[in-house]
Amino acid sequence: MKELREKIGKIAKQRHDFGLAQAGPVRQAEFKRPETFSVVDEKTIVGRDGDKEKIVKLLLETGGDHDVSVIPIVGLGGLGKTTLAQLAFNDGRVTGQQRFDLRVWVYVSTNFDMKKIAKAVIDETEEKCNDLDNPDAVARCLVRICSQKRFLLVLDDVWNEDPDKWKELKVVFKDGKKGSKILVTTRSEKVATIMKTVEPHRVKGLSDDDCWTLFKRRAFDNGEENGYPNLVAIGQQIVKKCSGVPLAANALGSMMLFKRTEDAWSAIRDNEIWSLKEETTILPSLKLSYIQMPSALKQCFAYCSIFPKDYEIDKDDLIRQWIALGFISSNETWTSMEDIGNEYFNDLLWMSFLQDVEDEDDEKCYGNVTYRMHDLVHDLLMSVAREEVAVIVGEESTRIPKGRRYASIHYSSVMTHIPTTIARRLRALQFRKSSSHIMAFYSEAKYLRLLDLYGSEISMLPSSIGELKLLRYLNLSENSIQELPESITSLCNLQTLNLSSCCKICTLPTLLGSLTNLRILDLSYCSSLLSLPSSLCDLKNLHNLNLSALNSLVALPECIGSLQNLRILNLSGCGSLLSLPSSSSDLQHLVKLDISGCGKLCELPKMIQKLTKLRVLLNNNCSELKGMPRGIGKVVSLQELSVFVIGKQDRVEHCASISELAHLKLVGKLEINGLGNVTSPVDAKAANLIEKNLRSLKLVWNVLSGEEGMDTVLPAEEIDTVLENLQPHQKLENLKLEGYARGKFPSWMMNRIGSCLPNLVEIQLANIPRCSSLPPLGQLPFLKELTVRNMPAITNLGVDKFPALRSLELSCMPVLREWVTVLTVDDEEGRRERVPIFPCLTHLYLKECPKLRPEPCLPASVGFLTISGTSSGNLSLILERATPLDDGGDAADSLQPPPNKELWDLTIEKCQQLTCLPESLRSLTSLRYMTIKDCEDLERIEDWLGELADLRLLEIWGCSSLRYHKMTALEELEIKDCPLLLDADGQFVDTSVDHIKYVTVNESEYEYRKQASSSPQQEKSSPEEEESSPKEEEKKSWTSCWSKSNWLGSRT
Repeated sequence: MKELREKIGKIAKQRHDFGLAQAGPVRQAEFKRPETFSVVDEKTIVGRDGDKEKIVKLLLETGGDHDVSVIPIVGLGGLGKTTLAQLAFNDGRVTGQQRFDLRVWVYVSTNFDMKKIAKAVIDETEEKCNDLDNPDAVARCLVRICSQKRFLLVLDDVWNEDPDKWKELKVVFKDGKKGSKILVTTRSEKVATIMKTVEPHRVKGLSDDDCWTLFKRRAFDNGEENGYPNLVAIGQQIVKKCSGVPLAANALGSMMLFKRTEDAWSAIRDNEIWSLKEETTILPSLKLSYIQMPSALKQCFAYCSIFPKDYEIDKDDLIRQWIALGFISSNETWTSMEDIGNEYFNDLLWMSFLQDVEDEDDEKCYGNVTYRMHDLVHDLLMSVAREEVAVIVGEESTRIPKGRRYASIHYSSVMTHIPTTIARRLRALQFRKSSSHIMAFYSEAKYLRLLDLYGSEISMLPSSIGELKLLRYLNLSENSIQELPESITSLCNLQTLNLSSCCKICTLPTLLGSLTNLRILDLSYCSSLLSLPSSLCDLKNLHNLNLSALNSLVALPECIGSLQNLRILNLSGCGSLLSLPSSSSDLQHLVKLDISGCGKLCELPKMIQKLTKLRVLLNNNCSELKGMPRGIGKVVSLQELSVFVIGKQDRVEHCASISELAHLKLVGKLEINGLGNVTSPVDAKAANLIEKNLRSLKLVWNVLSGEEGMDTVLPAEEIDTVLENLQPHQKLENLKLEGYARGKFPSWMMNRIGSCLPNLVEIQLANIPRCSSLPPLGQLPFLKELTVRNMPAITNLGVDKFPALRSLELSCMPVLREWVTVLTVDDEEGRRERVPIFPCLTHLYLKECPKLRPEPCLPASVGFLTISGTSSGNLSLILERATPLDDGGDAADSLQPPPNKELWDLTIEKCQQLTCLPESLRSLTSLRYMTIKDCEDLERIEDWLGELADLRLLEIWGCSSLRYHKMTALEELEIKDCPLLLDADGQFVDTSVDHIKYVTVNESEYEYRKQASSSPQQEKSSPEEEESSPKEEEKKSWTSCWSKSNWLGSRT
């Protein structure tokens, strides 16, 4: 290394002596994509009908906030974005009926050429522009064209990420007639974000069946495949490598056209895609993106090849690995290497090289953000880095190939030794979820920068770990280590130490502070850790300290304020933590503080205003927090605050007034708790909520510990004024009001809600005892979820139409009686017609509403229905009205009501005096899933329930009086806490259940459960596969929790 540095220094001196100037980078051979056109042969396209319909629908819409709408189509190279745009561009509904006066297709590519775009538009019209080199003349010409026409402009393959260039184009086209559209295809999420006026349409991969169709067309002449059944079987395995990318299917199919032996096809199936000629695979379309990357980004991207296919990549952890390996160097500004890493990561995300992992839950596990590479992107990486990187999964190999600098071993029990020659060359080793032990190699791997031993059953770390002097990243998470060797403190270059979920570790080395270069320390979920060494405070370069879920931790070191470079402090879930040291207010570079779930924490640092750089304070579920510290309003950098707690009047000298919200530029979600402690309406006005760009707002009275009722310090009329003065921003999407005990809502909810809060999507009104009428919520065009809970003075819901409502919960409404669901009105010709008030409602929850009467019937679109806490008579009436209207009158008045074809999931719970199920259930012919829960008086289930041919799953819980009756059509049965159904030996009393495929008793499989090859639960999905509301997401979450050992899930 010394000799190499001397040579480099000599070369640099010669450059200076000879006055050589730095040249620009030599451009590599360019993969030039052929220009695209608007014409497409629709017969060759498969699997894009659904995508096409969505795009066409967007093109035909004339509403919206913009006269000219920009619709991005975004996705990985080769997925068919251009094809999809061609299909929509040439659709008869788009080309006909004079929908667009002007249709123009422009292939843009990497050069965003305004002149080219302008010329294409002008050429499609009779307009003349004699001076195309004059930008002003071109702009005036385009304005003339666009202001007279409704146009459709397709910009294909856009790469430009410069917002200024897009603004130039936008100015020219902004005056188009209402309904004009600009359709953009791009691989870049950043381009889509810059240009969009509507949410981008993200193109996904084709199914394996569709890929096979494409492959088959190229590999066989028409019908020829029938003569080659063995090749068909191999070919269907080959198309799985395409990962849904049409271009890959076509390329691989073309390659197989002249190959007719099984050996030849098997060789392609078993080879990696980089072994094929690049001209015939997907790689050239991806390499175009790769070649354009800056060299530093290329290096970071190539390193991602160390992860196996389909691996979920933790964003923050990947950035730390880049830093450890020296791929990111801090520049001369204060900007941290983590921030530069974030920029690199976002670049890869925008280029579609990384894709966000879709998660059905709103909250990612442990808050981590994970991403995945498309298989073909991974193949590209391996073609770039195959001489540098080794990836071993399972038992596929017992050795790392020679020459590799980066290696990852996953789920291996056979890798027991790494030769010295290989170990000395390694710079990064990931040894994850592998039970074999290779500790002896440490003394040989002298140049190792990164060591990842996640989940590898390690109980003791050898002292030789201290010999890895260049080590910068060490991940020991999810191991059984009880203590760390003191030698670990000699790792003077260590930047990241991850001990997360090492549940047996009780103490940390006393000299932990010797790790002077440590930037990341993760001790989360080390549940046996009782205290932290005082030397922790010597970690002057520490940026991120994660102490979440240390349930036994009572206190932090008093000197924690000496961590002057600390940016993130995570104390979430430290349920025993009583207070924060006063020195914590000295953390002047702290950006994020998470104390959520610290249930015993009573107060925040009194000098919180010293945290001048704090941007995020997460303090939800801190039930003992008595108020916010005075001075929090001076933390002007604060942008995200979970809960603002207003302290009691007798603590006013210690607690902040609500007025301190005035100067905080909060975004996202905010809960204001303890509004009964507001001492003046003027303070509420000063909070200035109307200027805060919040997405969600929750206003709560009387939730501080020990308080009951509406304990307020203000007279009644001033309480009204307080809420009047808390009017939120017009862009608010989610509003929750809880514990308000006055008799009327504010004017911004009653008289002007449609103009004051036009973007509301969800409203929750709870524990509001005196209000006798609801706000005119039908004025909200985008309202999708409405919860009304414990409003005992409400007698009716009014007759407002809810055009977008999908989920409605009515709970604890003892006098609610009238609920009109259909209006009869006169049409333009004077004829009477019925208009549904809830045309989109799919989820309905009726709980403890004993007098509720739907008039004339339940909304016909309801698919999920829960009825709880009502009498048997009211249950029967509601189910009678679960049938839709026919032309003859009300369903409730018909002798034989028409069958309900929408309702497919029904839950009945806590219904008093219900001894048998109502006959009206027989008309619910589409019912698939039914739960009967805590109906203690239910004695029998009638045989006719078996007539419901679609009923697949019946759950019966807590029905202590029930005796079983056989239902021949039932496929699944779950029984819990129904003692009369079973004898002393746990067998059914009255009859066998052998005819039912899957039976669960008290959450265990019934002993005589019949075997089957597959579980019907896997098919449990809405017949329409509708867009999910949050309540439906709960259903999905429940379904995903089913396992083979618990055939019938619990919905609690």
